[in-house]
Amino acid sequence: MHPYRIPPFYALYPARLNPHVEAAREHSRAWTEEMGIFDDTGPDGAPVWTREKYEAHDFPLLAAYTHPDCDERLMKLAADWYVWVFYFDDHFLEMFKRTRDKEAAKAYLLGLRAYMPLDPEDGVPEAGAPVERSLADLWLRTAPGMSRAWRERFLGLTRNLTDESLRELVSIAKNEVANPIDYLQMRRRAGGAEWTAGLVEALLGAELPARVARTRPLRVVTDAFADAAGM
Repeated sequence: MHPYRIPPFYALYPARLNPHVEAAREHSRAWTEEMGIFDDTGPDGAPVWTREKYEAHDFPLLAAYTHPDCDERLMKLAADWYVWVFYFDDHFLEMFKRTRDKEAAKAYLLGLRAYMPLDPEDGVPEAGAPVERSLADLWLRTAPGMSRAWRERFLGLTRNLTDESLRELVSIAKNEVANPIDYLQMRRRAGGAEWTAGLVEALLGAELPARVARTRPLRVVTDAFADAAGM
């Protein structure tokens, strides 16, 4: 018998599936291959992701349920962003959390910033590693259609997401477990929900006005969304 009884969840709106899910699957599979993600290995020489692991996760399906109204181009972009964010997390685990190399992790995270310039027309450095190469590609496909104010906000959200991985690494290295309140706050960022809320604006073409984007009501809504996922 299962130890927990899961209550039925009230869902005001039924889940809807984006009709471009198959196109996104085909595209993201080829994009992941092109970015070299399947060729990336950890310190032990084992692949960070196998093709089987990628297929099992089905990130385009996640994107299709979370963004049911995107057109085909943006649906493919959404799927690729989800591929990147989960791949980044697994790559960081293999390269830094398992080795507990805090200094190398700091330098790595700082270096990622070069691949998301505030002004994308300035270009990005040539990237050799799959994480950087795929991030640069995504940013150059996303940022030009958004305002400078949104780009500043999304850069901050992405740094929150990536840099909180270092905070988790520090806790691991110290064999510490954060108290529940601190951990939930950390998961708002490291869990990706806060970051996803910012990405929604680009994927829907519905950018929040700068004058209201940082107001307390919107902060509370975003935190509640992130906490639901974190809990």
